[in-house]
Amino acid sequence: MAEPTSRLTFADLIQKVANKAGVAYFGANGDQSALVPVDAYNLGLCKNIVQDGIRMFISDAPKRGWCWQKRIMSVTLTATRITGTVDSVTVDPDTITLTDVTLEDDYDSDDDLNGYYIYIDSGTGEGSWAIIADYTASGGVITVDEWLDQYGNSPPVDNANVNDPAADSTYIITPVETVAGDIARYPLPEYFGGEADGKIDYAANTAHATPIQWCDESFIRANRAVTVRTGYPQYAAIRPLEPAIAAIASGSAKRRFELILDPQPSAADVLEFPYLASFDNLNLESGTADSGGDDTLVDGSRSEGDGYFNGWKIEIMSGTGKGSYALVTDYTGATGAFTVADWLTVAGAVDGTNPDANSAYIVQPVNNFLPCGFRFDEAILAACYAKLAMEDEDTDPQMIPAYLKKALPKAYEADARLAPRKLGSMNQRSYRYERTWLNRTTDNDI
Repeated sequence: MAEPTSRLTFADLIQKVANKAGVAYFGANGDQSALVPVDAYNLGLCKNIVQDGIRMFISDAPKRGWCWQKRIMSVTLTATRITGTVDSVTVDPDTITLTDVTLEDDYDSDDDLNGYYIYIDSGTGEGSWAIIADYTASGGVITVDEWLDQYGNSPPVDNANVNDPAADSTYIITPVETVAGDIARYPLPEYFGGEADGKIDYAANTAHATPIQWCDESFIRANRAVTVRTGYPQYAAIRPLEPAIAAIASGSAKRRFELILDPQPSAADVLEFPYLASFDNLNLESGTADSGGDDTLVDGSRSEGDGYFNGWKIEIMSGTGKGSYALVTDYTGATGAFTVADWLTVAGAVDGTNPDANSAYIVQPVNNFLPCGFRFDEAILAACYAKLAMEDEDTDPQMIPAYLKKALPKAYEADARLAPRKLGSMNQRSYRYERTWLNRTTDNDI
């Protein structure tokens, strides 16, 4: 079921907590309904209250845990790994290409590599990657939109070519996302908190049932130190995806985990394992513009680094351009300048009203949603109010028992309905043990 438009967003929770705490923004003239605070101190206070309220709600789980946290992770494997050396690179405002004439020997049709991932393995641009937007077989020409750093961040405006490869750089191409082109390593989504909650198996209709065992990642490293074997994976481990030194220095590193396998896959497959959905910090910033235009909004009071807000949604919540929004295509930290392609109307049409120095805005990631779905919105709102009452002695203390005695039991009931009745409670775990046989079909003897 899709999220309804009436769902509570992170911004909604902040606005409601701010209103309850008496620190909401009511427009430049104080004549609007309560909005997200634009004052940095009050915004930070409300964000912390909401984040803590969500965490409290998650920790107040039923005895056997929340059903909504029990998810299935699906990881697509590949056995395809294309390597090569760059002949030449073209980088200009309209075209970003990489050429390797040897590619046309094996990939002789246009678009053969469209949608594949290309990683720069060594030389200039090492560590950068891109998704192939177009492939021209004649001459082996790969076109990309831009070269990204290890964590998918666009290059800063003042050093736009920092991620670009050059002639004699080596590359790896894979049809699915991997870690630096290694087909034994697969990055897991940012919302994965690092905790598997059950067995790892092949997905349905994969035509084999080779058992896979969870193990310590040091066991796999030890195996791969001797030789990198190829076959059906028999061992799997989850470990933190360590950021590159450059990513740490630039502040672009993100918390991620990876799945590492041994042997490395000999065929394209899909693996699945249960996990507990985690709550990664939601984020939102707000402020008042110094100026605005057809494709810009400038707030000189900001202090984030270049590219920090790239890909976020910026929306005018008060003043000139109220309701207009856009995706941030570039952010310049030194000036606090947000660049957008065009301001859209509330309905999503082009030519929305441009902001100016009278405009207040919020900016947040596109997928800035609560972790458990709209059916728990009221319980989470009650948890946020209860957390506010715990932190602020001037807030009505009755909001604490209202959360504990009414909202939380209602959430338990909603969570219990997630389990099909004929299967009983999903919180009651039981395992069926049966004899299994190893599938000995591998590319190498093991």
